[in-house]
Amino acid sequence: MKIIFVCSGNTCRSPMAQAIMMDTIKKHNIENVDVDSYGLYCNIGDPISQGAKQALLKMDIEFESNSKPLTKEAINEADYVICMTLSHKQALKDVVDPQKLYTMNELASKGEIIDPYGQSLEVYIKTAEQIKESIDVIVSKLV
Repeated sequence: MKIIFVCSGNTCRSPMAQAIMMDTIKKHNIENVDVDSYGLYCNIGDPISQGAKQALLKMDIEFESNSKPLTKEAINEADYVICMTLSHKQALKDVVDPQKLYTMNELASKGEIIDPYGQSLEVYIKTAEQIKESIDVIVSKLV
């Protein structure tokens, strides 16, 4: 199974979701799940933001990534395309099969994952915690 997370710039929310999902499936000994993340409007190669990196470290997750734009190939390979907000989903509705396109909120009922970019570390930590709560619900459905 291939799960991809999508946000705007692929430097905050979607890489945090990727890292948290990878950590969670590892802890649950779930195999055969590949996880990646992409941005809709990103600069190719930007590193994960320091706020996101620090928020993940507070969860004992070390993660490095560089931003990459969502491609047709990535969409075609994915079983699930999980967006951080409804606006991301709406931007993809004409190019992604609706059977595999969701928002985090649709899957977990924990609210939209609002962009912490440029805000305080406290905001990044709250965002990471919301992502973790959402992923815990999603993983419970996988198990």
